[in-house]
Amino acid sequence: MFLKRLLTFFIVSKLLSCSGPFSDYTKLSLPAEKTFFFGKNFQAIRGETALEIRSVRGEFLRLPLDKPFLSAAIGKQSVTYKFASFHIKDKIADFCDRQSVDSIEVSGNDLKIKGILEGKECSSFYELKFSALDETSLSFRLSLSNTLLNRSFFRILSSPEENVFGLGEQFSHFNLKGKTPFLLTEEQGIGRGDQPITAGADLTAGAGGNEYSTYAPIPFFLTSNHRSAYFENTSYSKFDFSEPEEIRIEFRENGIRGFFWKDSSPEKLLEKFTQKTGRAPVLPDWAYGTWLGVQGGKETVLKHIETAKKEGNPITALWIQDWVGRRKTGFGSQLWWRWIADETSYPEFKKFCASLNAQGIHVLGYLNPFLANEGPLYEEAVKNGYLVKDKNGKNYEIQTAGFPAYLLDLTNPAAVGWIQEIIRKNLIGAGLSGWMADFGEWLPLDAVLHSGVSAEAYHNVYPVEWARINREAIRKAGKEGKIVFFTRAGYSQSMRHSTLFWEGDQMVSWGEHDGIVSAVTGLLSGGMSGISLNHSDIGGYTTINNPLTNYHRSKELFLRWAELNVFGTVFRTHEGNRPEKNHQAYGDEETIREFARYGKMHFALKEYLKTLVKEASITGLPVVRPLYLQYPNDPRTAELKRQFLLGKDLLVFPVLEKGESSVSGYIPEGEWEHVWSGKTYSGKTEITVDAPLGSPAVFLRKGGEGYSKLKEALLPFKR
Repeated sequence: MFLKRLLTFFIVSKLLSCSGPFSDYTKLSLPAEKTFFFGKNFQAIRGETALEIRSVRGEFLRLPLDKPFLSAAIGKQSVTYKFASFHIKDKIADFCDRQSVDSIEVSGNDLKIKGILEGKECSSFYELKFSALDETSLSFRLSLSNTLLNRSFFRILSSPEENVFGLGEQFSHFNLKGKTPFLLTEEQGIGRGDQPITAGADLTAGAGGNEYSTYAPIPFFLTSNHRSAYFENTSYSKFDFSEPEEIRIEFRENGIRGFFWKDSSPEKLLEKFTQKTGRAPVLPDWAYGTWLGVQGGKETVLKHIETAKKEGNPITALWIQDWVGRRKTGFGSQLWWRWIADETSYPEFKKFCASLNAQGIHVLGYLNPFLANEGPLYEEAVKNGYLVKDKNGKNYEIQTAGFPAYLLDLTNPAAVGWIQEIIRKNLIGAGLSGWMADFGEWLPLDAVLHSGVSAEAYHNVYPVEWARINREAIRKAGKEGKIVFFTRAGYSQSMRHSTLFWEGDQMVSWGEHDGIVSAVTGLLSGGMSGISLNHSDIGGYTTINNPLTNYHRSKELFLRWAELNVFGTVFRTHEGNRPEKNHQAYGDEETIREFARYGKMHFALKEYLKTLVKEASITGLPVVRPLYLQYPNDPRTAELKRQFLLGKDLLVFPVLEKGESSVSGYIPEGEWEHVWSGKTYSGKTEITVDAPLGSPAVFLRKGGEGYSKLKEALLPFKR
């Protein structure tokens, strides 16, 4: 009987045109039952057009029965790669886009849906298994019998009013309803849609980026229906929220697996997700002061420290990315990727670090998984086969911004042990208290790896492993909890290993997609994806000499960005890739004075921040929060991406527009006191307040646990 159905299905499939990835054809051959009970609390209810899976907590998902909810295909990617910007075209040989649903079975905690996927030149049996874990948690796995299928598609039903959040750091969008993001860790691009720089970057290097390019994509989303989905797959993926009543998901591999959660609030959903994928550790006490990012050699950095301290700036860390030395390139001033202290710029480097440590200033450096194409460590890596190979078996030469370099093969255990020993000796052994663990997103998709795993499958895993390797090296050195490294590239489970994130290389601009505005959006979307400890470079990073418009950091932009970062986890400056073109923390006497004031303001929030960081380590909730996270039942909060909460009790309207001295925002439920004027505003209202430089628009939640202490901390800075 089954073979007869299979033959009939095959014939009908041939008569229908292919519309992949989903056709409009589904063949049902279901039992008479309409309700299937599995586990202790779950049931699947078969209606006329949909199969609803729910527990006592409510609906987890609905699968359409009047059209396919599964599809698969055989495809091959063609990839253009430059400066870790990937341009990918996918060619499909055939879609298995006709679905039959032949049985629904219950076995203990499992619900199994079985049938056939069919196309012109392909067919496969499938099994979609749901396993009840507890009343809030449901795991799932799609298995395909045809191992040649390397594209998997999944469709679940939604509703027009269901808003969607997450998918990692999204720098352009907070609410993803109506959007079509793809997930691949890569350089976010230069401009990402802000003009004219995006067009120029695309024209000269194909590196402009777009509204979805990101360093840290994460295949997790939660919705305003208080449900969430996490996918354990690692390949390139697409999420299509453009249709009002459905969600389409694609992974470029065989099968899909993950979890659905249903709970009472987005806070609970984040807790579920981060319990599965990992949470950040607490930061050491020294992390809560000003991290002065300067460079230029021993005498220069000591001068900048002294100048800042004279104004009372609470400097607790000196970040010198050029501890390895510098060289000039076409992109600006670039670091030597040799991972040995530059004794010319920083004589007796170990003593230099020890001296500053004795003053309560912790020295931070820089590291990435590349090696420049010269030097003793490069020669050792070549000799021992530690580098990623190309398809011809040669060490894969990658053109970076200004010079060629080679990437460590993190699937090679010997290479991992080797770089960890370098971290132990050359970084920790030299006295560094932390470092920027940069890159992680640069693995070419056509690389050949030691383990034999496909680079397409491993690409998104690479930054997670890079973070794990750094963290493990710290642990082996007995420095857990004392050293902080910060990463920009990431994927699922990054927060299990990273001690801190930063948002990467924003433009030194006011831009929405790649300037100061995007830094706020990235914090909020990342926070809704489990990235709980995060921050941006004060003033941005990418500085460009452009024939149409120069992108150089202005004094106003620097001070507004510093003002923004007062209310964040970490307060750290960056000189940018062209320091001489940017206004700096030491740019003039007024800036030195104002920056010290901001540093002291941030330091005054130390105890509150420590409480939030501790909470993040226990629950996975972010330090910087979108209003939606705390006020999900207020529909207005789903679209707010230019204001934020620091914890529950402090509300910030940052000034993100050039030349403005006032700012508008939305006051959520409750009563909120404007710190500087003392005026109280009632919730669920739009307001405009004065916000001249130095008096950011900050409000305290009256009745909040932190109200009194926050008021006491901030009022001394009133002007």
